Amino acid sequence: MAAADGFEEFVAIVEQGSLTAAAAHLSLARPTLGRRLDRLEERLGVRLLHRTTRRLTLTRHGERLYARAQGVVHGAREAEAEIRRLDGVPRGLLRISIPDEMPQSLFVGWVADFLRAWPEVQLQVLPSGTGVDLVGERLDVALRLGVVDDPNVIVKTLLWQHRIAVASPRYLEGRGVPKEAADLAGHDGIVGFRPGGLPVRRWPLLGGGTVDVAGRVAFHQEGMRVQAALQHLGIAVVVGYSAADALQHGDLVQVLPDVLGQRDQLCLLYADRQFVDPKVRVFMDFVAERIAAVRAARAG
Repeated sequence: MAAADGFEEFVAIVEQGSLTAAAAHLSLARPTLGRRLDRLEERLGVRLLHRTTRRLTLTRHGERLYARAQGVVHGAREAEAEIRRLDGVPRGLLRISIPDEMPQSLFVGWVADFLRAWPEVQLQVLPSGTGVDLVGERLDVALRLGVVDDPNVIVKTLLWQHRIAVASPRYLEGRGVPKEAADLAGHDGIVGFRPGGLPVRRWPLLGGGTVDVAGRVAFHQEGMRVQAALQHLGIAVVVGYSAADALQHGDLVQVLPDVLGQRDQLCLLYADRQFVDPKVRVFMDFVAERIAAVRAARAG
């Protein structure tokens, strides 16, 4: 029997936090995974996990095995991925994250086209984390909006976007149209969140610096901030394309266009310049082509 038999299953259980989640991750039936864990414990002659109906915790022996086994398992995965890269065929699981500002219906359409083009790729789309820790979040590639200053990732800029302040005509009729940044003290801001979970209480000024804002509501998702502005709840600072349709139809108007806002980049992040997995390469090329098409359509 191979010395490492059962290591992958054990590592998956620890990293996923439960047998049920690990079974789904490994595409196994839960009873099958449970039997493999039992066999590993029997072979080693020790208990690796304390199992209750509510949680799993590592025993002292389990902690020691996990410290060694995760390196074996992850090393084997990396070796397999490197060998697979040699044939140049995109295949396997691709984990990506996208910013909240990305229009969901647009991106889902892109995903459908991508999966049709590359049938051997499986895709998992996750929300943006609070940073750019691709390895820690087990991401192959990430889309981010904003300036990224991290020497551990490679940044490919796709386009530059402008953040603007918007509000509904009805809200402005009732509260007045601000003429300068200081006037925002008398208005309700619809704010987002910054890394760490604290609401953003300062908005960027085009000339540099920020202005303090207050408000009764904060939304993590950009689309919800646009919808809140459409519901006349206040002024929101959003990426221009998120509010493009509402602005075009007059449901929202720009506020302080010469005062509020900033320029952000939409970029792709990946970690390995030397060995770019084929599935990562084709995904990045695909997204870059779609972004270029969107830019060309707007210019036309």
